[in-house]
Amino acid sequence: MARKAFSEYSIIDFIKKMFPQTGNILPDYDDAWGCVLNRKHLVFAGDMLVETTDIPPFMTIRQMGFKSFTVSVSDIASKGLAPTYYYLILGLPRGFGWGRFKKLVEGWRDAVSFYGGTLMGGDTNESSCVTISVIVLSLSNKLPIPRSGGKLGDIVAVTGTFGETYVGFRLMRSLDRLPGFLRKRVLRKICRPVARLREGIALNGVAAACTDSSDGLAVSLYNLIHGTGKGILVERLPVAEGLEEASRILRAPFSQMVFYGGEEFELVTVIPKEKWGTAVKRVEHAGGSLIPIGRIIKRKGVWYRREDGRTVRVLRRGWEHLK
Repeated sequence: MARKAFSEYSIIDFIKKMFPQTGNILPDYDDAWGCVLNRKHLVFAGDMLVETTDIPPFMTIRQMGFKSFTVSVSDIASKGLAPTYYYLILGLPRGFGWGRFKKLVEGWRDAVSFYGGTLMGGDTNESSCVTISVIVLSLSNKLPIPRSGGKLGDIVAVTGTFGETYVGFRLMRSLDRLPGFLRKRVLRKICRPVARLREGIALNGVAAACTDSSDGLAVSLYNLIHGTGKGILVERLPVAEGLEEASRILRAPFSQMVFYGGEEFELVTVIPKEKWGTAVKRVEHAGGSLIPIGRIIKRKGVWYRREDGRTVRVLRRGWEHLK
């Protein structure tokens, strides 16, 4: 038997086998972990931002600070909860300096002011490059939304369009090839992404399942149906406007841009048909939007019905560290 490749997903699978979870009010190894504490639900999630693998050359230190909180808040947002506390773990290279550090702190302050919550502590150490881990804790009366679930016919929806991050990461060192209006959108999407926190909170109580698109839409859709024995049919491609020139430059169809980008930080959710109208109104009242892209089906896997009427399988492929 061939040995499994050493990569992010294979490492996660190995850890799951070695450390079975207990006491989680969410499905095992969801986007977050939760328990009941003094009649409240304590839910926490965390993520890491590493300078050498996650930070493009055109991102500022202040933007790096803001994004380090966004990547973790996005997981809590997908649970339909708000951040209450943050725990910050920081690694800095020797000689980083006060000037750059103050810019980093400005980004953190921007994020805490924008998302809410309180920084409760952390740890600082020396590392070969800037490494930031943010643990987000939410203490709430509300139950968190699980990552997978839904019944046949339920609506699959997203909180925004896709494609810009795919373009940005593929053309990272030659963004000047893009039209000016698109270049600005790509830079904003990559350098100053915003977690859909208000939308996630609005979905709590109506969504059957929810996750975020940090690893790409294709992976997110597979996460929605993991362990359910069901599938998803995508009937509407949530493609961002104005990507025609980028598609020509990259020789990539819109479907590839949409499914295999990553770091869009949009929410990808399952809404029961009977609650769709309520969900749309709630999200719009929160200042966001909800775009229906497909539905839960009996056939396992994720499928896309193209404009020519042909249905093709969407591969479970996305960003994966160490691979």
